[in-house]
Amino acid sequence: MYYFVNTSINPKKSGIEHAEMKRLALFNQHQVPAKMATRFFSLSLHQTLADAGIAESNQVNLFDFIQQSETFKPVQFTIDDLHLGANLRVESEGANYVVYQHDQLVMRVNTFKRPAHQVNNVQYYDQNGKLVKTDWYDTRGFKGLEQFYTFDGKVTSEQVFDPSGNVVYQTFHMPDRQGKVQNSLYRFIQYQGQDWSFSGETAMTSFFLDELNRRTPGAVFVIDRTYELAYAALHMRTKAFKVMHLHSNHVNDPAKPKTAELNFNYAYALNNLQQWNGVIASTAQQTADFVERYGQTPATYTIPVGIVPDDVINAKHPAWRTRTPGNIIFVARLAEEKQQDQVIRAFKHVKASVPHATLNFWGYANGDTGKKLRQLVKDLQLTDAVTFNDYTTDLTSVYNHAQLAMLTSRAEGFALALLEGQAHGVPQIAYDVKYGPRDIIRDGQDGLLVPVNDEQALADAMIKLLQDPKQLQAFSEQAYVDAKRYSTDAVWTRWQPLMSAAQKFYQTESEEA
Repeated sequence: MYYFVNTSINPKKSGIEHAEMKRLALFNQHQVPAKMATRFFSLSLHQTLADAGIAESNQVNLFDFIQQSETFKPVQFTIDDLHLGANLRVESEGANYVVYQHDQLVMRVNTFKRPAHQVNNVQYYDQNGKLVKTDWYDTRGFKGLEQFYTFDGKVTSEQVFDPSGNVVYQTFHMPDRQGKVQNSLYRFIQYQGQDWSFSGETAMTSFFLDELNRRTPGAVFVIDRTYELAYAALHMRTKAFKVMHLHSNHVNDPAKPKTAELNFNYAYALNNLQQWNGVIASTAQQTADFVERYGQTPATYTIPVGIVPDDVINAKHPAWRTRTPGNIIFVARLAEEKQQDQVIRAFKHVKASVPHATLNFWGYANGDTGKKLRQLVKDLQLTDAVTFNDYTTDLTSVYNHAQLAMLTSRAEGFALALLEGQAHGVPQIAYDVKYGPRDIIRDGQDGLLVPVNDEQALADAMIKLLQDPKQLQAFSEQAYVDAKRYSTDAVWTRWQPLMSAAQKFYQTESEEA
C-alpha cells in the first residue's frame, strides 16, 4: 500500500492536493493500492471526497479510522430525529430552527445547505442564554463531535463519536501560563480495548501511521506536507519505507543550491536526512541540485507531480477560432509568492497596445492578497478588463477559452498549472524560475520564458504574442504535442525505481527477520 500523507482534503485544494489526486488516478490505473492519508478532523470529509471524485477506498483519515466510519453509508438525520419533547416550542428561522421551553431559549438547530434539512449542529443554552454545548453532525447523518464551553465562550473540551454513539476520542483545552488556550491532552477511548493518551497531535499522528503500517505490512509512506508531518513520520515505531516529497524549493535561494539557507518547510526533514529512505523531486534540475548538496544517500527520484491523463491527450482539440480573442488567464491561488501584482502592472502596458485584451484570475486567495490585488486593479483603472474568479473544478472550460496563460511565481516546485494549460493547448508565458517552467515550456516553441521579476519583458512578451495570432496558434498546436511528455505511461515509468527500492527494502527486512 502507498500512503500519500497530508494534513487534510479541503473543498478548495492547493497544488499538493491536486498532485495527490493525479497520483491516485495513476496508481488506480495500474492497479497498485494507494490512499491519501490525512489527520485533521472534518465532519464534511466524505462530502468533499464525493465532490472531488475521490473514491472513499482511496483515502484514510485518522478520525475516520478511529471512528470506524470509513464505510458508513449516509443516512438522513433531520430535526425530527432529535425527538424533542412535547413541552418544547420549535420555531423556524429560515432553514434552521429555534427551540424554546416556555419563553426560555434552550436550543438552536442549524442545518446543512447540502444535503437539505440535514442537521449540521445543535447548540444548547443555559438559563442565562449562554452557549454551553454544541453537538456537531457528520454530513453522513450521525453526531460526530461534542464541544463544551467555558462561561466566556471558549471551547474547554471535545468528544468525537462513532456512528453508534460511542465516545472514541477526547481532548481538553487548558490555558498555559500566558493564558493562551491550547490542547493539553489527546485521548483515544477504547481503541482496541484500551484507552490511549498522547502529549500532542504529532504523537497521535505517529501512532496513526504505525497503525496503518501494521494493518498493511510493506507500506510506503510518501510525506507530501513535510513541515507539518515529517516529525510524526520519522518518529514512527514500526519499520517503514518513508519518502520525503519536495513540492517546492528546498532552499531559499535556488541560485545557490549548495550553500543557501534551507526552506523552513523542509529544514527539519533535511537536518534528519539519514532517517529517510528516499526523496522525490519533481524536476531533473532539482534532483541535480539536491544530489550536489547531499549526495546519493538517500536516493533521490525525479518524478513529475504533473500527469496528463489519457482522456485529455486523446480529447478533441477545440478550434482556435473558438477561443476568446485576447483572453489571458492566470490559474493559481492569489498569494504573495505568486506575484500576480507584477502581471497586473505589466497588463497595464498590454491594454494600451491590445485594447481587447482581458486578464482573468482563477483561484482562491491567501490572507489579504486578494484585497490588495483588487485595489491595485482599481488604482490602475483596469476594472473593466481584469476579473477575479474563485477556485473552480471546471478548469477545462477555462483553458479551452484562453489564448494565453501566465505564471509569475518567484519560485516553483513544478508548476502544475503550466502543464494543465499546456495539455489544453494554451500558449504560456512564465518567469524562468527554479523549478518547473523550463521543464514544461519549450521557449519559443509552445510559450515564452522571461527573466524573473522583469515586468517590462513580461508585458513585451504578452504584446508580442497577442499581436501575432498565427504565432499563438502555432504555439497552441505545439503545446498539445509537448504535453505528451507527461503522459500516464511516461510518469509511471519514473515511479518504477522508487517502487523497486521499496520492494527491495522489505525483502531485506524479511530476510533479516
